[in-house]
Amino acid sequence: MTDYAVFWGCTIPARFPFMEKSIRLVLDELGVGLFEIEGATCCPTKSIIKVGDDFTWYVTAARNLALAENMGMDLITPCNGCYSTLKAAASELNINHELRNEVNEILADVGLEYKGTLQIKHLVEALYDDIGTEAIKSRIVLPLDGMNIAVHYGCHMIRPSSAIHFDDPNHPTKFDILVELLGAKSVDHPTKMLCCGNDLGNVEDSSDAVALSREKILEVQEIADAMTLMCPACFTQFDSKQYLMQKSGEKLHMPIVYFTELMGLAFGFKPSELGMNMHRVETDTFIETFHERSKHLDSARQHFDLAALRRCYECAACVDDCPVTKIIPRFEPNRMIGDVLSGKLDEIVESPDIWYCTNCYTCYELCPQKFGMVKVFDKLKQLSNERGTAPESFQGGLKMFMDTGKLGEPTAMRKKLKLPEPPKSGVDDIKKLIVLIEERKGSIPEKGPEPESSDDEDNDNDNDNDKLQTGELNEM
Repeated sequence: MTDYAVFWGCTIPARFPFMEKSIRLVLDELGVGLFEIEGATCCPTKSIIKVGDDFTWYVTAARNLALAENMGMDLITPCNGCYSTLKAAASELNINHELRNEVNEILADVGLEYKGTLQIKHLVEALYDDIGTEAIKSRIVLPLDGMNIAVHYGCHMIRPSSAIHFDDPNHPTKFDILVELLGAKSVDHPTKMLCCGNDLGNVEDSSDAVALSREKILEVQEIADAMTLMCPACFTQFDSKQYLMQKSGEKLHMPIVYFTELMGLAFGFKPSELGMNMHRVETDTFIETFHERSKHLDSARQHFDLAALRRCYECAACVDDCPVTKIIPRFEPNRMIGDVLSGKLDEIVESPDIWYCTNCYTCYELCPQKFGMVKVFDKLKQLSNERGTAPESFQGGLKMFMDTGKLGEPTAMRKKLKLPEPPKSGVDDIKKLIVLIEERKGSIPEKGPEPESSDDEDNDNDNDNDKLQTGELNEM
């Protein structure tokens, strides 16, 4: 993969070493090398240093950037504040040559020069754009299926847009895509882009610093199993200050999970390895829910790509176009797909209602992604047949095919119409082939093929958003 000069910042190593631990574990799993920047200092933070002395802010940032430049590799940081500072400082220094000359005059006294050749990347940016979703997906051993996650971008991952061009500053999507790549659902919420309020800690009334955090926590705890983020300052607001609010009697409980901890769980690492017991707001209930839902969905996961199934369920665009539902209201295809996602696969497979799907392909032709509910019901019917719960008419037709190679035998009507005798059936060949097929099934471990993809998708990360929106069912 790729090697990076890593800029940890001050807060992660000092206050949240478990963040560093999870980062190192997942990046090592992905084959990414991290190299320390010897002599690095605070980035420095905008809210204190830039306000205190603008030129000192530029000199300090440029010194850190020059140290990384000398290492000959891109810089990566897992801290929103450090990312925004270093990107903003570099952006100004790269276009303001007079300022850069003044800064370099100072840096020359310590043997450094900022040249403007360094690529600065947030960890989320590197995961999405450099490492790529296919590499991440290939390491997932325990998908977060059934888990609802509220994504908090944080202001400085995507702003100021004059310096940061990683994602849309008002309607970003890449972090959400990475969360859903792990199998979870990124739940939308009105306060998604709300500031955590960390800098309000500089005002006289300290209670103001938790006002924004409280608003978001109250909202997302109704719809999500956890909140994820990649900013130590935001983590302080939502985890540490939530803990203090809990201690004062407020009815709050929203586990805050650093994104690489989510990745670590999906990669198969134990929570204790990731240091998740070091959070102030307990994460045990989140982990227990994760394992319960994962076990609950084991059966469905063997037959379906649950992320693709969830997208089909949430879309529901073709439900009203199903010709059967217009005549037989009891046939509720979207509800049945939702039941599969809720862990009721066995119940749905045994239901006679799945046989109301007539394979007319109306849903497929109207589906903008050419997915269609018919794929789901084909698999459900196959499972029903394997378990012996298929309708007698279906079983009779299947038996006739197995016995004769046909679904009907000629009658005397042909003679009345003076038609020639039909050609001899190839049933003997069919029976031999079926025996070979059954033998092959017994000797080759059953494995669902990869989801369907078009030739032009390949591993192009520019199409990853489309891939996640158009994921296919695993066809057996």
